[in-house]
This record gives sequence, C-alpha cells and structure tokens, in this order.
Amino acid sequence: MSRQKEYGVALNWNYVIVSVVVFVTLTVLVLYMPGLTKFDANVLHSIRLALSPYPVYVATFITEFGRSYHMIWPQIAAGSVLISEKRYMKAFLLIFFTQACYVLTDFIKNFVCRERPCVYSGFSFPSGHSSTTMCFYGILIYLVLHYAKSDFWRYFLTILFGLWILLVGISRLWLGVHYPVDVVAGMFLGFMMVNLYIIVSKALSR
Repeated sequence: MSRQKEYGVALNWNYVIVSVVVFVTLTVLVLYMPGLTKFDANVLHSIRLALSPYPVYVATFITEFGRSYHMIWPQIAAGSVLISEKRYMKAFLLIFFTQACYVLTDFIKNFVCRERPCVYSGFSFPSGHSSTTMCFYGILIYLVLHYAKSDFWRYFLTILFGLWILLVGISRLWLGVHYPVDVVAGMFLGFMMVNLYIIVSKALSR
C-alpha cells in the first residue's frame, strides 16, 4: 500500500475513533444525566418555533424518504450503477453497511430506551433517519468524489447529498419526533459507518 493510502486509512480510523468517542459520550449523558432531557426539550422547542412559519408538509415529505423501506430504492439504484461499472464489492458493501447501520441503530435504541418528545411509536435515541441517511449518502459522497468523471457532477452531487443529510436531520426536529441529541448522535453513528465502509473497501481493493 502506498504512503498516501496508508495516510488515508489512518485518517479514516481517526474519524471512526472520534465518532465512537462522541457517540459514547452522548449515550452516557442520555443514560445518566436526567437534566439533559429538559435542556434538549428547550432546544427542540426553539428549533420548532423558528421553523413554525413554514408548512409542516415540507418536513413530512423530506422525512418520508429517510424511512427504512423508502431507503431500499436508492440503495438498489446506487448498487445498480456500481454493478454496471463492475464495482461489485463496493455495491455489496454499500448495501451491507447501510443495512448494518439500520440494525445497529435499532439495537442501541432498544438498549437506551429513551422516550420520544412526543407520542410516537418506538424509542428516540439515536435517530434512525439521521444515522442511515448519513451512512448511505455519506458513502455516496465518497464514491462520487472518487469515481465521478465530471467535475460538475462531482461537486453538484456532493452538495446535494450533503444538504439532504442535513435536511433529513432537521425534519426530525421539525416534526418533534426526536431531541437534538438524538439527531446529532445518529449522524455521528452514520459517519462512523461511512468510514468503516471506506476502510473495508480499501482493504479489499488491495
């Protein structure tokens, strides 16, 4: 492996470690610091108040595409593009890590058992929409930056996917179904999975 690739992998491992540290810290705070919920609720109220002039159907539309069953079609589409380019392992890993992120998020939710800020089924921490969206579209950003042949599409898709990750997280707060800490934790969990994807992908492409 070249020195540049070694540096790249080391950087990805650093991102994994930072993501784990932040996520574990937030988990501990949620589990053992009851006062965090009140602070979280106040921040959530301020965010929803700021967004209240805008129609809520915008948030509903955005958040629907972050649901697990709606994420299947983007995965199939992205996987098909990779397969058409004969990048079979990258296609498999894309779908594998996205599904693994969903399963891991669900497991942690049932371990932490944090109640949602509203009457809604399921637990709140971390946000599954935020983690899986960050994981899937974060991997797509990596793939686009490395394999897109046109500078226009490289930067356009990177900005588009980045904004979409942000909008999905905001939509969960806008609808009041997650606390801000849930969304932040979900994004760090997804970011960890993105970097694990890159590490595994580089290791298998030696």
